[in-house]
Amino acid sequence: MPSPEKTNITRRKFLDLGFKGYAGAQLAQTVPITLISACAQIEQGGQTVHGVCYHDCPDSCSWTVTVRDGEVASFGPNDQNPFTGGSLCNKMEKFPLDVTYHPDRILTPLKRVGRKGAGEFEPISWNQALEEVSVKLKGLITAYGAESVLPFGYAGTQGLIQGSVMSNRFFARMGSSLLGATICGSTAVAGNTLVNGQTLGVLPEDILHSKYIVLWGTNTLHSNVHLWPLIQQARRAGARLIVIDPFESATARASDWHIQPMPGTDVALALGIMYVIIKEKLHDTDYIEKHTLGFEELERHVAGYDPETVSQICDLPVSAIKAFAREYARGRPSLIRILVGMEHNRNGGDAFRAVSMLPSLTGAWREHGGGLMHMTYELAGQALNYERVNLHESMRKGESRTINMVELGKALTSAGTDPPVKALFVYNTNPVVTMPNQNLVRQGMEQEELLTVVLEHFITDTAKYADYIFPATTQLEHWDVVDSWGQTYINLNQPAIPARGESRPNSEFFRLLAEKMGYTEAAFREEDLEIAKSIFQTDHPYMEGVTFEYLRQHGWARYKVPEPWLPHREGNFGTTSGKCEFYNPGLAVQGVGPLPEYKKVPYSQTQIENFPLQLLTIKSTRWFLNSSHANVSRLQKAEGAPALDISRADAEQRGIADGDKIRVFNENGEMLVPARIGNRTRKGVVCLPQGFWPSLLEGGSSANALTNDWLADLGGGSALQDTRVEVEKS
Repeated sequence: MPSPEKTNITRRKFLDLGFKGYAGAQLAQTVPITLISACAQIEQGGQTVHGVCYHDCPDSCSWTVTVRDGEVASFGPNDQNPFTGGSLCNKMEKFPLDVTYHPDRILTPLKRVGRKGAGEFEPISWNQALEEVSVKLKGLITAYGAESVLPFGYAGTQGLIQGSVMSNRFFARMGSSLLGATICGSTAVAGNTLVNGQTLGVLPEDILHSKYIVLWGTNTLHSNVHLWPLIQQARRAGARLIVIDPFESATARASDWHIQPMPGTDVALALGIMYVIIKEKLHDTDYIEKHTLGFEELERHVAGYDPETVSQICDLPVSAIKAFAREYARGRPSLIRILVGMEHNRNGGDAFRAVSMLPSLTGAWREHGGGLMHMTYELAGQALNYERVNLHESMRKGESRTINMVELGKALTSAGTDPPVKALFVYNTNPVVTMPNQNLVRQGMEQEELLTVVLEHFITDTAKYADYIFPATTQLEHWDVVDSWGQTYINLNQPAIPARGESRPNSEFFRLLAEKMGYTEAAFREEDLEIAKSIFQTDHPYMEGVTFEYLRQHGWARYKVPEPWLPHREGNFGTTSGKCEFYNPGLAVQGVGPLPEYKKVPYSQTQIENFPLQLLTIKSTRWFLNSSHANVSRLQKAEGAPALDISRADAEQRGIADGDKIRVFNENGEMLVPARIGNRTRKGVVCLPQGFWPSLLEGGSSANALTNDWLADLGGGSALQDTRVEVEKS
């Protein structure tokens, strides 16, 4: 099979009510009665419209909506989709109630009337708001240059159109600063790509053929729910399931074996596994000779990672390291499933490099269901007409600086930022909640001279700092095309109901603002439906029979990929050499070592002494997706309040009992939470869930009030898991 081509795939006065929820009687005045009684049941009659979940999730579930008299009558999964049919996740099963018809939803443009952060706004017309924004924007560009404008959009929707098509065109035409959207996935992708030249490997359905399944740094039960039934089916057929994770997740509890290394030491563990495999001659010499480069250099390198050394680094028994290496090498077909869990530390990129080498070392790629399962977005990059998505690349004149989203607080507050950031456009994201170093981000956004424009559904913790808020449509109200980074299906999202109130799609906001700015290019006159149709104008074999009209009728389609899918049985890696590259001396020019290695995090002595505990902030919530839905009262109740997981030894040392209110703190900030004592974390490690809105928590801080805005070793990603804290009774 030829290797995939490399493709750049790369929303009177309104006061904040605190999102404390509304009584059922109030809610009943707002939504159709059928939704209250049976939100997820598809009823007879009415019009059926196909759509797809927009969330930053590997599942990308297909759904159907029954519409009657312009309102949603019922909502549920598209049962015809063989991968996601049957159910939606608990976050999305009542999406119309939770988002589209939520009583707190913003349905008119708003202008700030109080201080920044107070959440005090008054209504304003679309035309007046756009006029005021455009006048201020033109003045800032004249005074400071276009690079003083920072677009800040991320993965609040994975839709190709509402995510970024028109915003990219707008900011490219302007010549604004570029956003390094690297907080999640970029380090993982960089590490895997350096070794294999791509992230596309084993496809999700092919896990049914695996006999030894390793979930490395991923909580499948909560974050990839439609893969889990396939894993269970494989287990019933005899597969063994191993989870490698420093935290005892729900997935780890359900595994056959949970291996629990210290956080940030995955690269050392992978290199130690290689040591055992090579020393005991469990590697596939034929596959290595034909389809890899640099084995001799790798063999010499891993000599420094014997099990005894790795045991000290990872705090794992020598016997466990050896046993896992042997089981993995012999458990054919063996499959390693990775996503992004290992990446958020200063060894994250090298961890992905090392783990990505293992299938080539053992020749696991030879067998159906053997190898590495990572991202699948390259399927869309090859199959769809991405020239239409990436039209903005031809619109930018000259070079522009890039500001890393991880360092948003620094960018907004540093006197050395030249030109200073004077305008911030936020859409599809909630950075006050989701970016590290929360208090520095807040400090930056409090500046009166910073023009802040937010496109949103709700007054989020970020929107409270806006000068203008524009109401965005929800997924039930606009056109979009949604590819996936975790499976093999493409979906068309059709608007099911008219846009509520004065809400408009993200794309329409940028068209209208472009007109106010005097941008007359034809690219700003393209409508969403036109763009959606053009994305399917392709003759790639993966799209055989998959047209816009087919998707309009069915909603979803699977790419027509070859069967069986064995991408690297005969090599064909996406590297320049076409081989898996264990060793790459050419990386030196990029400041990257030729081989992955474990490096100690350079903490200061003060950090070590004052903050002895390592903090993990992870996606452990079941009812929120990052910060989405965290304002919905029924989901807040289901999730419960956040708690700090701490080992019994660390709790006893500090006189903390289970359930005690504690203060978690470091030089960045503090958070007040109850303690949860148990075995989910090891001694020296504490864990907080991410995604909670600080405005809804006691003390007004969430996990990112503590995290560092350090960068990982590769890809510009975040090293937020290298944060150190101390804990005391409040």
